[in-house]
Amino acid sequence: MFNEFLNFFKYTWAKRIKPFKAFKALRALSANKEDTVQVFHIIEALKGPRNRYFKDFKKSNVGKRILKDRIHLIDILKNRDYLAKLPKDTLGYKYFRFVHDEDLTADELAEASEIYPRHKNTSDEEHLFNKRLRDMHDLWHVTTGYGRDALGELSLLAFTYAQGKNRGIGAIVLYGYWQVGRSSKSEMPLRKVIRQGYRLGKEATFWAYEDWEKLLELPLVEVREQLNSKKPSLYQEILRKYIALEEDVAEEQAVAV
Repeated sequence: MFNEFLNFFKYTWAKRIKPFKAFKALRALSANKEDTVQVFHIIEALKGPRNRYFKDFKKSNVGKRILKDRIHLIDILKNRDYLAKLPKDTLGYKYFRFVHDEDLTADELAEASEIYPRHKNTSDEEHLFNKRLRDMHDLWHVTTGYGRDALGELSLLAFTYAQGKNRGIGAIVLYGYWQVGRSSKSEMPLRKVIRQGYRLGKEATFWAYEDWEKLLELPLVEVREQLNSKKPSLYQEILRKYIALEEDVAEEQAVAV
């Protein structure tokens, strides 16, 4: 009995919230948005002792199948031959083009997350679920329509926070939201874009429980309808304005030459 209590205390202490560590990682991430290791430092520092959604996932039909068959989402995401042969309107093919165009691999987030070893009190099933959540990120980029630019990433993280209320994700969004308002001198409503991302996340179905392996084979339009993924209109408007502004600047420079 004493040993069980001691192990629980050690687990709780190890999983306590560490705000100073999180703030340090936030500063590092702000300096280099490609440093994804810092994302996992922040999540680890603020996540606390419980995964509040694993139990519900385990009870769902999708969860039961995933856990019973030990299905790892990353395996199908790494299978580029399979993805490349899917019809061009499917989520799977769009994902393939996304990672190809952005020069990404499904392993990158996995490798960044491995800085923290699995805790001995985490079951095999919960560990699989946690990795599944991690591996969904770029699928969510494609499904929502948010790009990998700084504003797109922040908006998608706001969407993600609305879905799961992960404190680490929330801290990144809040810090980025503050930085956007502090540094933006344009009339573009960048904070409104991030707020819209949060609202869209609230309105969508709960994506952590979805059968992404099957969704990969469906047309992206159908996936978005099924998941209630609405158009990020403000983000798209900002992109159009930014592209137009860049073209105007390029044209002025060409005339000056």
